[in-house]
Amino acid sequence: MTLDGQRLELLNWSVVIPAYRGRQWIVDCIRSVERALRGHAAEIVVVESSGDGTAELIRRTFPAVRVLAQAQRVSAGAARNLGAAEARGKLIAFVDQDCIVPNDWIDRLQELLMTPGVGAVGGSIGIRNPRNLSGAAVYFLEFLSHFPSNRAATKNTNFLLGCNLACHREVLDQIQFPDRTLAEDVLFSEAIRQQGWDLMYFPQIEDQHWNREGWTEFLLYNEKMGRAAAHYHQVRNHRLSRAVLSYPAIALCSPMVIVPRVSKGLWGRWKSLLGFLALSPVCVAGNLFWSIGLFRELRRMQRNVPHESSTDLPSPPTL
Repeated sequence: MTLDGQRLELLNWSVVIPAYRGRQWIVDCIRSVERALRGHAAEIVVVESSGDGTAELIRRTFPAVRVLAQAQRVSAGAARNLGAAEARGKLIAFVDQDCIVPNDWIDRLQELLMTPGVGAVGGSIGIRNPRNLSGAAVYFLEFLSHFPSNRAATKNTNFLLGCNLACHREVLDQIQFPDRTLAEDVLFSEAIRQQGWDLMYFPQIEDQHWNREGWTEFLLYNEKMGRAAAHYHQVRNHRLSRAVLSYPAIALCSPMVIVPRVSKGLWGRWKSLLGFLALSPVCVAGNLFWSIGLFRELRRMQRNVPHESSTDLPSPPTL
């Protein structure tokens, strides 16, 4: 594991931000990253593929930010790969356009990355739009494995989210994100472990995320997340994954366990827990759509029927 000497001389950090129709969030996101990078030799790289003027907005507002404008839409995984390939830092962090990072984000990620044997580190996700009911329901289901807490950092206990993740350059020289917009971070985390690096997850490093809004979007997005889950079950050598792959109907039992699991993750955060319990009926409905998506995709995979979209691109968040 030898770092590229030429890149090492240039910059300590690169932060890569995939962007698609992100005009309403990207300015706040970049400003938060700039605050976190103060005192570091660093750069910000945005990979923008919507063609809606967001690239020009970034160039006007942040002349120092490098914008890689793409002629066609690319998945989140492909955008991260493009940004990493152009990045000049020896350490590379990733955040999404609809997130705000804390002021000590880079400092805390860097401290964890100095742990021997650790190839990638990441943190948890908080919610920026808790008053929107559908947005809150999406948050409880999408990030139930990454709620903020005061627990200590742990190795290899959780996959890392692409919107709150940092790696050594050498990791990205060997491993790329899958060309997907859902579950790409699960597959990326698994590939890092398979190459012999440790993952470190620290739930006290909290990014704030603006969640998708609208009840139709809520149901459709849960179904897409379910379809994406089928693909990471293929590569994860877990007892549950083996059972689900062998008996896809198990997926339909998921709503029976979702309320206890989310409640346990929110224990001690009483305001969030009460909010979830109030929304639990719609969360169960959303998880049912997730289960149906997982079941259908597993059956399709068993029949070796190609899917219409290999990237599982969801529609952008709507206000």
